[in-house]
Amino acid sequence: MSRAAPRVVAGVDGARRAWVVGYLPLDPQARGWLECHDTFASVRRAVDAAHAEAVGIDMPIGLATGAQRASDAAARARLAGRRSTLFPTPAAAVLHAASHAEAVRVNRDAVGVGISIQAWNLVPQIREVRAAIAPGECDRFVECHPETSFVAMAGRALAPKRSAAGVGQRLAALRPEVAELDELLSAAPQACAIDDVLDALAAAWSARRLALGVAEHLGDEVTDVDGYPQTIIV
Repeated sequence: MSRAAPRVVAGVDGARRAWVVGYLPLDPQARGWLECHDTFASVRRAVDAAHAEAVGIDMPIGLATGAQRASDAAARARLAGRRSTLFPTPAAAVLHAASHAEAVRVNRDAVGVGISIQAWNLVPQIREVRAAIAPGECDRFVECHPETSFVAMAGRALAPKRSAAGVGQRLAALRPEVAELDELLSAAPQACAIDDVLDALAAAWSARRLALGVAEHLGDEVTDVDGYPQTIIV
C-alpha cells in the first residue's frame, strides 16, 4: 500500500520578477520546499498539484470599498513603526486603469482618496491573482501580509527586511517554526531573493495556522464589489 502524501500548505510572495512559493507540511517536523514561478497562473497549477490545503498570498485580494479597509487598519495598528510596509489597498475600479494618473482619478472617484505609486505597481499582480481565483475559493486562497505575520511570530516589529539585521531577525523567528530551515534555504532556486523567500515562508506560516484552525482574521466580514473578502489572515 502506498504511503499517503503529507498534508501541506503554501505561502506566495509576489516578487519583482517572479512569484516565490514556500510549502510547509502541517507536520512541524517535516521539511518543506521552495519554488519560483513566472506567473500566478503557474502558481495556481503548482499549489493544486501539491494539494495545498491553504494558500497564503502576499497580495491584496479583496479590494477597497472605502478609504481604508478594516483589515489594513488592524494590521497597521500591529506594525507600529513599520506601518509603511502595508500600502493602501486600491479599489477594484483601478484594475481597469491604464496609467497611474488615471488610477489616481479612478480611485478618488471610487473611495475618496488617490492611490500611491507603490500600490499602483501592485496592480498587474493583483489582476493575475484575481484572474486565477474565484471569490468562492477564498476560504482556501487567502490574503496574508508577511510583515504582520512576522510581528505575530516574533512578538515585535522587526528591522527592515532587506537589512542584515532584518534578515537575521526573520531567520530567528522562522527557525522554531520551519523544520530544517537552513537546508530549505540552501535549496532555494537562484532566482529567489532571500527577503522574498522569507516573506513566502511567513505567508505559509499563516496559511498553516489557517489549516490548523488557529489563525487570526483581521478585519470584518465585508467583501468587495466582486465578492472577494477584505480579510487579512495571520
